[in-house]
Amino acid sequence: MTSCPNPTALFRRRRRGLQILLCCLVAFCSGCHRQTSPAPSLNLALAVFPEEAQRYHRFAGDFEQHSGIHVRLIAQGYVDILHALEAEAGAGHGALDLVELDLAMLGEARPWVTALNDVVTPQARALFPDAAWQAAANGNRIYFVPHRLMWQAMIYNRIKVPKPPATWAQLADFVREHPGKFALKGALYEGAVCDVMPFVWGAGGSEQDPKGPDALAALDFLGSLAPRLNPMSAVFREMSVLEAQARGQVWLHFNWPFAMSYLAGKGLAPQVDLSAPIPAGPDGTFTVLGGGYLGIPRSAPDPQAARAFLRYLLTAPAQHRLSRELGWYGSIPPVPGTPQALLYQGFTAMRDHVRARPIIPDYRTLSNEWQRVIHEVMFDRMAPTKAIAAQH
Repeated sequence: MTSCPNPTALFRRRRRGLQILLCCLVAFCSGCHRQTSPAPSLNLALAVFPEEAQRYHRFAGDFEQHSGIHVRLIAQGYVDILHALEAEAGAGHGALDLVELDLAMLGEARPWVTALNDVVTPQARALFPDAAWQAAANGNRIYFVPHRLMWQAMIYNRIKVPKPPATWAQLADFVREHPGKFALKGALYEGAVCDVMPFVWGAGGSEQDPKGPDALAALDFLGSLAPRLNPMSAVFREMSVLEAQARGQVWLHFNWPFAMSYLAGKGLAPQVDLSAPIPAGPDGTFTVLGGGYLGIPRSAPDPQAARAFLRYLLTAPAQHRLSRELGWYGSIPPVPGTPQALLYQGFTAMRDHVRARPIIPDYRTLSNEWQRVIHEVMFDRMAPTKAIAAQH
């Protein structure tokens, strides 16, 4: 009988392999440009798809032209980038000058990046909601810069729902009158937390205090809706619930800005579907902040080139171009009166109601606990106090 492999050793080998892979990618890019581009360069690790990478290269061309710094893009997933950042920090040197991380990873990654207060001007701060900068900072130090922020809004069928629900009471009425037409992303993953936290905050509760009376009140309210949710809610994720909305099986759900471009591409927005604010609870309306942040590793070979790129990004013209050329909603709302403004009106309305999930090193543990509680309350019909007690 063979013994099970040591998970710590497997992780170390995987981490080392990932570091080698990223270094090889950087070396490959360097070799491609060594003869034609002797200028300074920065190695930027982004979580982008191939098509996005091509568009990002075009976007970065303006910075390259004006700065003389060549941007070498390394496309990897968030988890791989995080592991590479950790590996390079442990080695004391690395190949990456600038890395993109998911917001939920910032607490874990903070020890491995350098402070960025010198690149964040008052004008730069005004580009993003206050919650975005709170997530990027620890104490008086800013460690990350928002890159492609997003938050959720309600997507609704304007034909079937001419007046979308604006309060919990109106949402409850809608669910009672139209069983199966409201959906939550209830699969066991982070999307379930993103759908439920606005209700916890709307009740005055905290994600870090699931036993608190306000959090319990939010779970009680959601539990009262559960019997009349769309029956696929237990397995829905971003794309599957959006496809159900496109087919008319769902009339209301919560999603990210990409949902509007998807529906518009199918000729369904704004003709059939639009966005609206998330219904308000007793303590107000809130939405969950998401997206990617940029940080400069402590082991970056050229931190000054990385800082130059961040200063370029933290300007209104660059943010406008980033949104337009990458198809991201971005930090700056669309121009009022334009077709884009109509599509994203719900997201624009939620801009001042954004909150970040806790930026803590063990966020994944907290999230996993919430995912299980949500599933048990919504789909196993367990009382919130019992579901929470089962996690502790």
